[in-house]
Amino acid sequence: MSMDSPKWISVNTKLKEGVQLLNSLSAKKFQLLLDHIITEEQFTDEELAKLKDSFKLSEEQVELLVQSIVHILKQSNKIVIKPTDLQKQLCEFLEFDEEKAEDFVKVWSKQVNENVDYENRKRLEDIAWEMNVQGADQIDNRQYQPLARLQCLVSKDEAGETSKEKLTFELNKDELIHLYNTLESIQLKIDNLSK
Repeated sequence: MSMDSPKWISVNTKLKEGVQLLNSLSAKKFQLLLDHIITEEQFTDEELAKLKDSFKLSEEQVELLVQSIVHILKQSNKIVIKPTDLQKQLCEFLEFDEEKAEDFVKVWSKQVNENVDYENRKRLEDIAWEMNVQGADQIDNRQYQPLARLQCLVSKDEAGETSKEKLTFELNKDELIHLYNTLESIQLKIDNLSK
């Protein structure tokens, strides 16, 4: 992996200071703090004061600690990444202790699985395609432009009923190549995961 920072988060001095603070916590205190951040919206002033006393940190340090964890959680929830890769990036780029990164990834994985709504996702039922060639025009001096028209039939189960929807895409040659390359990349990742 390169030494560039990951694309999903901007690594700066303040964030690294926040990570140093979380690394200074015991595993138990870090786990309790992480659980509270996941389950509660915000800390009350009383809770922040208790954290300050418990962690033996200043008010500013407690705020930085909490803000850093919240920021890392929010940013990591926006990406699709294997837990092992996330753990490696937390250690390599954000300088998490190995144990803290492992605890973070466990909580993150649980949260991601709870937030993904597998029941209501759409399923691809069928794909149809055709070529559409727009003819040349002498007035505008245009060449013919072949377009691929893809029609995807997707279904979704809601309250015992299955609804179906057709999605139509028209793609020029460059867009079709991009789609093909993306699908090829996905297929390679699936193949690697199933080995």
